[in-house]
Amino acid sequence: MIGPGTELSLRRDIADKCRSCGSCRAVCPIFAEIGREDSVARGKVALIRAVLDGELGLTEIFDDRIQLCLNCKACVDACPNDVRVDDLILSARSGLVEAGRLPFVKRFVFRRLLRRGRLLPPVGKTAGFFQRFVLRGLPKNSPFRLLLPAVGIDRDRVFPQFARATFLETVPEVVSANNTVAASDGRPRVAYFVGCAANLIYPESARAAVEALNRAGVDVVVPKSQGCCGTPVFNAGDFVTAREMAARNIEALRGSGADAVVTACASCGLTLKREYAELLGFEDGVGMPVYDLTEYLVLRGGAAVSAVPAAGQDGTHVAAEAERPKVRVTYHDPCHLVRGQGVYEEPREILRSMPGVEFVEMRDADRCCGGGGSFSLSHYDLSKAVGRRKVEAIRDAHVDVVATECPACVMQLTDMLAQAGMDVAVVSVAELAVRWGAGDSS
Repeated sequence: MIGPGTELSLRRDIADKCRSCGSCRAVCPIFAEIGREDSVARGKVALIRAVLDGELGLTEIFDDRIQLCLNCKACVDACPNDVRVDDLILSARSGLVEAGRLPFVKRFVFRRLLRRGRLLPPVGKTAGFFQRFVLRGLPKNSPFRLLLPAVGIDRDRVFPQFARATFLETVPEVVSANNTVAASDGRPRVAYFVGCAANLIYPESARAAVEALNRAGVDVVVPKSQGCCGTPVFNAGDFVTAREMAARNIEALRGSGADAVVTACASCGLTLKREYAELLGFEDGVGMPVYDLTEYLVLRGGAAVSAVPAAGQDGTHVAAEAERPKVRVTYHDPCHLVRGQGVYEEPREILRSMPGVEFVEMRDADRCCGGGGSFSLSHYDLSKAVGRRKVEAIRDAHVDVVATECPACVMQLTDMLAQAGMDVAVVSVAELAVRWGAGDSS
């Protein structure tokens, strides 16, 4: 029988804290869809205990059950005994990787593309070319599109478009608040951690984040040697590769000369704030404070920064804004921001400050959208089932736009809303601040 693995053995104390009270059942989005005991946190803890006690091996069935987790942290938030089930499950996945159960595709992506970093942009550009000139032209009933399920792709799925040029390729290494590339010693200086999705797919969101920081009087350093934060890698259990990636990012951020790190990706933020130190073992993490963009802007007293016009101070912007109907906006809480980092009110404060926005709170705003990073690739039908509940909440809110602070949530919600036939845009808070908050709704 294969042993439990190093990481899991070190976390026996977490498993022993669980009293199987069932509080996790009421909040688990996976359990809500399939209703099986082994899909909820206490069921997984029971399986992990069996492995630790030598009663169960790292079997295919165990592997399948441990993968049934979005890492949404709802169970952690609801647990009366503060059981870090999220850490326990990731450690169990690490044991599976140690036992050789990391699939070939993930192994190739993690260790060849993400770890080295250099190959990822060319691959993204190739994928973008394929999207623009092949998939886009295929009609719904095309026999080629009908073949997509044969390679594990839902034929109706809406995939994001890879950018022609990455954000890191097009931005200066230093962008100062006075719109020059020379920083001032008299202003705050932050390192912007862009993340893979914003870099490769949503560069306009990354540019909006930098602009929002500049409007708040902050100089922004963009370390060009930064790479993937490692979230998808250690979430799959490959802790060894994730530690290599973390070490490279820590070096890049500490060498930036910044006072703090800011990111507009909920998962990147959680990883830099907590996971490097508490999961991967880097005692001081990145060595400086880490903030979500909305958190940092509010801390700077910059909630109203979103209302500052990008140009023109003669009052014409205010008059024009008063005549334009407000866009109705709701906010979706990314799991790794609201529960992982405890950031709830800050994005709402910024949205409410925008003169061109009517903020609408939807029900269950903090419920997982079903994306879960690579979960939506490996368990798409289940991901869609979880996502449909979020779509219904958005429908009932009667809004034009959904704002959020997670590119992965943008992908998931865009796909779910499109499949539901709803004409609702999904954007980052920074994009909304720059486009609507500054009086530009084009």
